[in-house]
Amino acid sequence: MALISASVLALQVIFTRIFSIMIWHHFTYLVVGVALLGGGAAGVFLAVRQWRHEVIRARLGPLALAFSLSILAMLAIISFVQFDPLRMSALPRTLAGLAIYFAGLFTTFTLGGLVIAGAFSVWSYHAHRLYFADLLGAGVSTLGVIWVVHGLSAPSAILLTAMLAAVAASLFDMDRRWRTVTGAIATAQAALLIASLVQPIYLPVPESKPLYWALQVSGAEQPEYTRWNPVARVDVTHAVEVAEPMIVGGVSQRGLAQQPEEKTYRLHFVTLDGTSMTGLFEYDGDLAKFDFLRHAIISAPYLLSEPAPSTLLVGVGGGIDILLAKLYNARRIVAIDLNFDVIDLVVNRYANFTGRLASGEVEVLTAEGRSFLTRTNERFDVIQGIGLDNIAALNTGAYVLSESYLYTVEAFELALNRLTPNGIFSWTRAATDPPIETLRLTGLAAEALRRRGIGDPAAHIIVIENDTQSAINLLVSPSPFTPAQVERLEAWALENGFALLHDPFTQRDTAYTAYLTAQNPRKFEQRYPFNIYPVTDDHPFYYNYFKWDRLLEGGARSGNVSARVPMGNIILLTMLGFSLAAAIAFVVFPLWRNQRAGLTMPNAGKMLTYFSALGMAYMFVQIVLIQRFTLFIGYPTLAITTTLFSMLCFSACGSLLGRRLFRVDRRLPQIIGVVSALILLYVWGLPVVFSALLGLSDLARVIASILLIAPLAFFMGMPFPTGLREVGQGAPALVPWAWGMNGVFSVLGSTAVIILSMMSSFTVSLIAAALIYGVAAWMAPALRETRVEKVYGYVPAMVD
Repeated sequence: MALISASVLALQVIFTRIFSIMIWHHFTYLVVGVALLGGGAAGVFLAVRQWRHEVIRARLGPLALAFSLSILAMLAIISFVQFDPLRMSALPRTLAGLAIYFAGLFTTFTLGGLVIAGAFSVWSYHAHRLYFADLLGAGVSTLGVIWVVHGLSAPSAILLTAMLAAVAASLFDMDRRWRTVTGAIATAQAALLIASLVQPIYLPVPESKPLYWALQVSGAEQPEYTRWNPVARVDVTHAVEVAEPMIVGGVSQRGLAQQPEEKTYRLHFVTLDGTSMTGLFEYDGDLAKFDFLRHAIISAPYLLSEPAPSTLLVGVGGGIDILLAKLYNARRIVAIDLNFDVIDLVVNRYANFTGRLASGEVEVLTAEGRSFLTRTNERFDVIQGIGLDNIAALNTGAYVLSESYLYTVEAFELALNRLTPNGIFSWTRAATDPPIETLRLTGLAAEALRRRGIGDPAAHIIVIENDTQSAINLLVSPSPFTPAQVERLEAWALENGFALLHDPFTQRDTAYTAYLTAQNPRKFEQRYPFNIYPVTDDHPFYYNYFKWDRLLEGGARSGNVSARVPMGNIILLTMLGFSLAAAIAFVVFPLWRNQRAGLTMPNAGKMLTYFSALGMAYMFVQIVLIQRFTLFIGYPTLAITTTLFSMLCFSACGSLLGRRLFRVDRRLPQIIGVVSALILLYVWGLPVVFSALLGLSDLARVIASILLIAPLAFFMGMPFPTGLREVGQGAPALVPWAWGMNGVFSVLGSTAVIILSMMSSFTVSLIAAALIYGVAAWMAPALRETRVEKVYGYVPAMVD
């Protein structure tokens, strides 16, 4: 049971990573939804088929083996069925591909769910023990699977998961023939796993991702180096020579004209999950070869900073930011990056190629930007970040569900606090027409300045655009910019054909100046056609630019069709509708058609409301806590695994011990009331605790997170198995309905909580979860009031 549960959870994590690479990350929510739906459909299938307990017990092994084989089939599907969801011209192919993916995922997770649901059906009296094994297996899997992926690669991890499922099949009661077949299949899977380690399986990316273009330029079908890790898949292409330096924001045309015609630049392209492309430039110690950087818009902060500045670089990339700081004689350079494999490229694997940049005055660290700024007390003259997000993804809303705590008012305020009095905070991002993301970025800086007590933020902000109108550099200082600084920057901009879109001394006819000088910024934000209001830690949806009531009005005027359509928002709504339709088709309708008699029982409506509320509320809490602890822990993947591990394991303990310690079956409404109270306590208490403990080491924050989640998760593990046991004894015909409706509302809850959070905040979503648990507490007494004999005239025997 624990192995099957661990395999199901591992597949969710692995497919989430794979889909982030192959079809953009917003489709990863499809995996979670289908997994939950498959579990619910499995319970319905058993209810419809009405297999006897001895039949189910005999088929658990073959079902587990079928689950194992379906995992291999799904690996084959994602290897050969490829499509690009951002190519509107290939929409039929995309829809067909998504349908195949859905069918494969649904089959796989339904087979896994059949094993779990079958065990609960046969041994429902031991629901607490089964629930404990179920959650414990999932919890341990959550903690280990990301490191398995890191060590083996995602495709190899899928093969290992299939092998574990086959091992689980052999542990069930099976006859000799089935046991021989299972052993042979497990052996074959082990051979495939070994082969995948010798010759890794490469999963391609869609054409809309930069890696596809980079591979074409390099003339190779696959990257020279690929490394999976918990943050992203790192790909490095073979070295190429280019005539024009390829950096974020580019080099001005006038600057390029000054370069010798025969001059070329040798580099390796580097991508993260197929996007966020940067380059490892060949460097032999001669900085004069990189003099072209003086004509790049990313040089702007050094025109305004103190001579020989102390510099913090948020993001290492391929090391070009370090070379830029060196070019301007930075006396100290601290470069941080969340992805340790990216740092390894510069520090170790390609160190000779890049000139061993991590030496002397340069310190390279693995750290998340927000977490590092919280822990350090050092002050810098320049803090620079260069956004590497793919512009096609940004404009289509592909990152609409990507919550970033580096782009919030609190983060910008923290960055300003780590600057020297005349320091410069610089952030370079892609430009659009009309301005969307860069205008929001400007609003974040202005709001952070206001929180520091500055009444005129416009005097502390400069916005400059490159000559191709493709990138914008936002410059912010704790002190007002001086006329001399602006004159110096203006002369440099004129030399390179750049344009100042805002400065403190000229009233310019731009959206930036209008926004920064507006008497009421909130009214300006309301009137603007896109979401540009400053996002906060409680509502960190920085990439959610499209307003819900204006989704069909289009996006930026420039770019292709996908750049003008809020695809991320539309897909989210489509997924909600799709999940609802699939839940009705595969769960509700079959139950209605085949198990309608269960609905005639007394209090049936209340009991179904109870299980539905538990499914939705649990998902609300789980997803919001993942987001909350992402801020605290600092590393998104580690936050996800720590939160899920803690919730699953402590919920498992609550399931096993709750009945013994608290006699939950008699105090169920009170226990659920405790859950609601704890949720409300977390709403107001977690921000205070986080603020006090953010300075702890990484390991200490992970341990603190586990301890913080434990009390709530412990009590959240009690209501479902207790309710299922009560229904199993008092109204067995309602068990499939309880299982199915819990699965349906878990699916809907996983999407609904994101939409609610985007429309309001995480605080509102947690309060909603507390209220939904309150509904479950209100319905709980009905579980003990049901009397089957009123309908059937007998009391059912207790199942074995």
